[in-house]
Amino acid sequence: MLDAEALRPVLSGLHLAPLAAVTELDGSSAPVFRLDLEDGSALILKAYDRAEKLPYREKRAAELLVGSLVPHPRYLLIDESLARLPYRFALMTYVAGRTGRAFTASPDLFVGIGRLARDLHSISLFRFGSLLEPEHDTNSSYVRALADHAFGQFLHYGAEPALTHQLRRILDDDFPEIVLESDKPVFAHDDLHPGNVLAMETETGIAISGLIDFGNARASCAVMDLAKTIFICEHEQPGSGSAILEGYGPLDHPVPDRALAFYTLLHRVIMWWWLRHIGVLNSPHAESDVMTALRETAEANPL
Repeated sequence: MLDAEALRPVLSGLHLAPLAAVTELDGSSAPVFRLDLEDGSALILKAYDRAEKLPYREKRAAELLVGSLVPHPRYLLIDESLARLPYRFALMTYVAGRTGRAFTASPDLFVGIGRLARDLHSISLFRFGSLLEPEHDTNSSYVRALADHAFGQFLHYGAEPALTHQLRRILDDDFPEIVLESDKPVFAHDDLHPGNVLAMETETGIAISGLIDFGNARASCAVMDLAKTIFICEHEQPGSGSAILEGYGPLDHPVPDRALAFYTLLHRVIMWWWLRHIGVLNSPHAESDVMTALRETAEANPL
């Protein structure tokens, strides 16, 4: 639980109203608290209890959204000293709404996610990769490096060598037609799903009121990020991909369906080794929808 007394000097130092109440919020992988202040305003405090989660990377992502159409929290303070609280934390403005998982039965939510993805992809960046230190000048360099690492980890965590070879061949065969010189880096959330949006009911349906959790955000091409969005939303709500595409509108790629399939394959390889890494799959032989889909892709594209 958040130590309210330890937090009061933090708020005072930011010239904010005194703390009135603290409420822990559900639905996040990290501890998140709503702080209600005596002047009627509210803030969000997010704790970072895992070393790989970098609050300053999320702050940088939020800064890139300033001036865009994307509703998002503004970061007021990052503290990694452990001097004021026993964990690293970020303090940010409050955005109204409930987690999108409260509205997954409504196609409106996923149409809204598609529109949100389009707005994110309208934000042009300069290089591909990390938002802090982007490493690649071209999408081909970025995707090649990502694939090399992904398939290396895929093997490391126990994937069958023959399957790994087959999936890599599929990717390599399609690479020249899918990964284009014209691909430009844009803001990619890379984890856009109902749990990372806020939404509310309006007279015309469910509307997105905010985007949160920028821990995965990076610079990639738009179709790669859209493929990730559809991939993870379909996992949560089967059939949601068509609503996302409706909200997103036309894809700027000569073979959009093949491009989505290409990047979905890469995302599945990454997802499988990550699930092995964090222990969700305790064995390379554990059943998973991700591995089933990868095997089906390999069977549909024999050597």
